[in-house]
Amino acid sequence: MHKATLLIDTEHQTAAYSETYFDALYNDNSDPWQYQTRWYEKRKRDICLAILPQANYVNAIELGCGNGVFSELLAERCLSLLSIDGNQKAVELAKQRLANDSSIKVIQGVIPQALADGLTDNNQTYDLIVISEILYYLPLTDIDRVITWIKQSLATGGTLLCCHWRYNIDGFEMTGETVHYRLQQAFNKENKLAFTHQSQIVDSDFLLDVWQRSAQTIAMQEELI
Repeated sequence: MHKATLLIDTEHQTAAYSETYFDALYNDNSDPWQYQTRWYEKRKRDICLAILPQANYVNAIELGCGNGVFSELLAERCLSLLSIDGNQKAVELAKQRLANDSSIKVIQGVIPQALADGLTDNNQTYDLIVISEILYYLPLTDIDRVITWIKQSLATGGTLLCCHWRYNIDGFEMTGETVHYRLQQAFNKENKLAFTHQSQIVDSDFLLDVWQRSAQTIAMQEELI
C-alpha cells in the first residue's frame, strides 16, 4: 500500500501546500516513499491482500494509487481495476508500471470530485473499493462525500478496504485515527445497508478496516456455520 498523492480542493486552506508538497516529492523521484524497498510497505501490502475476504473480484476501484506498486499486486485478484490519483507524475509512473496489463485503467483525478464529475461512471458499482492513505488529506466534509459515494457504489456482497497511517501529518488536521473513527461511525451502525465489519487490524503504525456489504461473514458464506 502507499501514502497516496491527491490534490486537495482549492477552496480549502491546505490546497497549495498539498499540491506543491506532492509535486516536490515526485520531482526527480519515482518512488518517494520507497514502496519498492521498505519492508514496512511490503508487509502492509501483504497484510492488506491477505485480509481481503474474497479470493477474486470482478470490478475494483482504488482511490489513491500513487505510482502503482500496490495496484500491480491488486490487479492479480481483479478482473478489472480502475486506479485514481491526483498527482500527474504519480499517474504517469503508474501507467508505465501497468502498461502491459489491459485489465487496469489509471486516471488522474481529485478525490472526491473525480467520483462525481464524469471521470468514473456514476451508475457503476464495484465489488471491491480500496482506499489507502488518502482520507486524512481531506477535510471532514469531503470524507463524508466519499462515504456517501461508497454507500452508492459498493455492490451487494462487495468489499471495502481502508488503510491509513496512524501518526500526525504536518499541515493536515486529520489522522488515521480520526479517519477510521468516522468510517466506523458510518458503516458499523449501517443496518439498513447490511455492512458487516469483517476485519480490523490495529497495528502500531497503521489502521486497517474491512467491511462487506453483506449480513453474512465469510464463514456464513462458506456455510461453515
